[in-house]
Amino acid sequence: EITDSPRFPHRGLMIDSARHFETLASIRHVIDALPYAKLNVLHWHMVDTQSFPFESKKFPKLWDGAYSEFEKFTQEDIAVIVEYARMRGVRVIVEFDVPGHAASWCKGYPEICPSKTCLQPLNVANNFTFELYDGLLSECTGGHSSSKGKASGLFPDHFIHLGGDEVDTKCWTST
Repeated sequence: EITDSPRFPHRGLMIDSARHFETLASIRHVIDALPYAKLNVLHWHMVDTQSFPFESKKFPKLWDGAYSEFEKFTQEDIAVIVEYARMRGVRVIVEFDVPGHAASWCKGYPEICPSKTCLQPLNVANNFTFELYDGLLSECTGGHSSSKGKASGLFPDHFIHLGGDEVDTKCWTST
């Protein structure tokens, strides 16, 4: 008799499509490999300073921060990946690194950044920054749980990673 179970409930791998765009086929290949290594979470570092490849329907100008027209993920693309992963026992947790690592947000919405020359961290003194971020998060989670206890947005999980690392506050104090 063999008894085998993972030691930890959250066993994941991170991909970073903000700094290095990954095709949908490439992401599917990663997902296919995860169960073989007994990994059950794909941590999708979606957005960072370098690029904003995520389609926001509430704030479409965020896409202006993508590397190119060909290096973007539509909400349909994301839904397909999330379902593909679910069918293989893999949760997808998205990351939007804020308030630092967010210069790509300024291309579409410069008013959420401290100044034209100082792009990050996001301007937390501007209420629109929070409106935009709240809208973005609600697209991901649905803004509330369904009757089954799952989030009703693109990522049917109660977790979103917010990064929060390396926040250089010099822009805040100089603007």
